[in-house]
Amino acid sequence: MKKRTLALILAAVFSFALNGGGPSFGETIEEIDRRASEYYENKEFSKALGEWLRILEMDQNNENAQKKIEMLYEEKHKKDVSYQRARAYFRRAAEQMGVNFALAKLSSEEAIKNFVSAYRVDPNDPELQIMKEEMRKLQEEVRIEEEKRRLSEENQKKFNEFMLAAEEHMKKLDFEAAVKGYKAALKLLPKDLRAVEGYRTAEMALNNRLKFEKIQALLVTGLALFNEKKYKEARLEYEQIIALDEKNKEASRYMRKIDDILEEGRNLELKRAQAEQLYQRGIDNVQKKNFNQAVDDFESVLSLIPEYKDVKNRLANMERLRKEWAEEQRMQRLKDIDKEFQNGLFAYANRNFKDSLSYFEKTLRLDPGNELAKKYIEMVKDALKDVEEEVVDTDSPYYDIVNSLVVSGRQLYDRGEYPSSRERWEKILKLFPKNRIAFEYLLRCEFKMNPRRFGEIALKYVDEGRDFMKENKFEKALSNFEMVKSISPEYPEIENLIAFARQGTQQKKVFAGGVTAEEIEAVYNEGMVYFGRGGEQNVKLALEKFQWVVAKDPANVKALINLNKITSQLRAGGGVAAAEEGAALTEKQRQLVRQYYYNGIAYYTSNNFDKAIEEWYKVLAIDPTHEKARNNIKKCLVLLGR
Repeated sequence: MKKRTLALILAAVFSFALNGGGPSFGETIEEIDRRASEYYENKEFSKALGEWLRILEMDQNNENAQKKIEMLYEEKHKKDVSYQRARAYFRRAAEQMGVNFALAKLSSEEAIKNFVSAYRVDPNDPELQIMKEEMRKLQEEVRIEEEKRRLSEENQKKFNEFMLAAEEHMKKLDFEAAVKGYKAALKLLPKDLRAVEGYRTAEMALNNRLKFEKIQALLVTGLALFNEKKYKEARLEYEQIIALDEKNKEASRYMRKIDDILEEGRNLELKRAQAEQLYQRGIDNVQKKNFNQAVDDFESVLSLIPEYKDVKNRLANMERLRKEWAEEQRMQRLKDIDKEFQNGLFAYANRNFKDSLSYFEKTLRLDPGNELAKKYIEMVKDALKDVEEEVVDTDSPYYDIVNSLVVSGRQLYDRGEYPSSRERWEKILKLFPKNRIAFEYLLRCEFKMNPRRFGEIALKYVDEGRDFMKENKFEKALSNFEMVKSISPEYPEIENLIAFARQGTQQKKVFAGGVTAEEIEAVYNEGMVYFGRGGEQNVKLALEKFQWVVAKDPANVKALINLNKITSQLRAGGGVAAAEEGAALTEKQRQLVRQYYYNGIAYYTSNNFDKAIEEWYKVLAIDPTHEKARNNIKKCLVLLGR
């Protein structure tokens, strides 16, 4: 099929405002759409397409224009398929005429039916105009053959005798006798193509012997070259014949044969080139782990050349490669989950709460079902909230207010104005109930003003510290005890409590249910043994052991790490989502997909199928799930005979 020039394609795509072809300044979408619809009704499809594409330039999400472009594309595809079928049946009819009339007639009927279907869609198509004349001649040939078959048996016999005699006279160069024979045959069948051609040739031989002999010599040379498969050279011989005798049927028939053979050869070379391009792209997609696209590429190769290189083996290995890649991804994700979770635990233990929160949030993004990460995110947020309340830093919007209260509160305290100082600290505590500076100075004021009240508050604070130690939160306990001591160094047992909190060793931890550190360690080691053995049952037993340890000792980091590792593995199962499925498209990617998709349709309507395929492959490179682009590529390959 003839290709249009790039200039024509661009004219169709962008509908430039040359010669009044484009929209005038200030036109609305409705006006452009109305003009496009008129073009469409008049079968001026390229102009209609250009206008609708112009609408998409103005409003890329215009569903009305999108639907109409899709409709136009489908009609164009329907026409192209019908045209290709008409060509195929036409060739078959021509081959079978005079050999198997029943098959020739059936093929001619199919050719005409498909031609009519294509012609109704676009009667202005130049190729259909050419085919229209070919179909007329084919119908005439069938009609003549049917007329011949309606002759009586006696007349058929006479016709064949006249034709045989005329052809024998032609071989003997007895042209006068040949003319008489053909005339006799034509009286029985006036429009028989063979008889008409024979009579015309005999008349030429009588009237211009040199011309006839030149044509005969060229026919002999052309046939010899054709049999030697020197098709281009043979065609030159037949072109000389047509120059001498434009109605020569023999030369025209062989030229059609040669054109079909050359076109098939060109298609074969094109198939090889495209097969190699698709093959290399398939290999590239495998390396990039884009397995769906690689399968499409390799299957397209086989549709072009069924036994091309090692494509079948590559396709057979694709599922194995998918599984291997999925397992690699699964293992890498588990490593990343484990790393982020451990980093979160260590940062939390070192009171780097902001870093800890970031690590646990990364863990949750990698493993959305991770309950441990969710739990620690809440704990870290609580810790951050406590820190923010305990110390109002310069980043806080309340810093200026709190800082002015702190400065004035201290000044008043230093001057011995304890009631006024206490008012300042109480204002801070209304905003931040856990603010350490305010609470400490409030206690100092109470100690100076009302020792009994101080004792009540201090006792409550010490008891809170004892509770912290039971929960193994020794740092918080130490903070409480040291604050009380800084105000009342003689507070009962405060030194012992501080020493106990500072030690905070494993031996002095208080575990849930009264279990000992030795029991905790023993159960943990049992879990490690089961975990090391592997296997589904052993992993489940290890999980139970680590869960028990964490239940008794919530801060046991090594048990938490292994617990997270096992639960993450169980959630991940045997694989992860294929990387090529990817995330949702960005707005920029969606714009490119639309642009490439409609570029492809524009090229298609200009009969530039190779360019259309290129554009639709660009769509698939961004969005491998785009079914319309995938189907359109297959339709083009069919039309191109690939």
